[in-house]
Amino acid sequence: MTADLQPLPERVVILLFGNGAIKRTNDYAWQMARRGVRVQAVVADGQGWRRAPFLHPSVEVYSLAKPENRQPLLWLYEALVERAPAAVLRRLEGRLPGAGFARRAHRKAAGFCRRNVFWKVYRPFRHQALRAIALRRLGRLDLGAADHVVCPDPAAVPLAWSIARRHPRPVVTRALHYGPYKPYPVVNPIEPWDPDAAEAPHREPYTPL
Repeated sequence: MTADLQPLPERVVILLFGNGAIKRTNDYAWQMARRGVRVQAVVADGQGWRRAPFLHPSVEVYSLAKPENRQPLLWLYEALVERAPAAVLRRLEGRLPGAGFARRAHRKAAGFCRRNVFWKVYRPFRHQALRAIALRRLGRLDLGAADHVVCPDPAAVPLAWSIARRHPRPVVTRALHYGPYKPYPVVNPIEPWDPDAAEAPHREPYTPL
């Protein structure tokens, strides 16, 4: 090992508010974890995450889903527009003529409203709402003692900026770049993660924050 190698971090925290960077995150986390680096991820999996692939089993994943979904306006929207009507129509199905059709129509209408009304209103300020939620709950991760905080997701940049201002130690970056650490030996020969493969390792549920 040459003297000019960058020090190998002991712990890396990855911030993900959307699912667009999950594949790159899995590749990066696998490369780091197999070299003995502890990898943690903070994910906002409460909205728009239903079809997202799982993160690699080597990653300790902490979820913001529950506090995000408990926001008053978000909870009220889902209760009034989605959950309550769906529950009523589900009980009426088989008892009232046309209830099955009404239930299917409501499901389509609710999906349309979520895509074209809810997200247009919520998306522009979601990153700031999640920033406030996360900052109240990240104490358990002791970010001040982490070596790197990586933010591959543009929506999580405000949170990464706040972490950089509060904690001088971790290197805060947007780059999922493991190239400088390739010369380090593999000490934990774990397999890459393909969540769609039949033989993919089991992924434990995410830990709520």
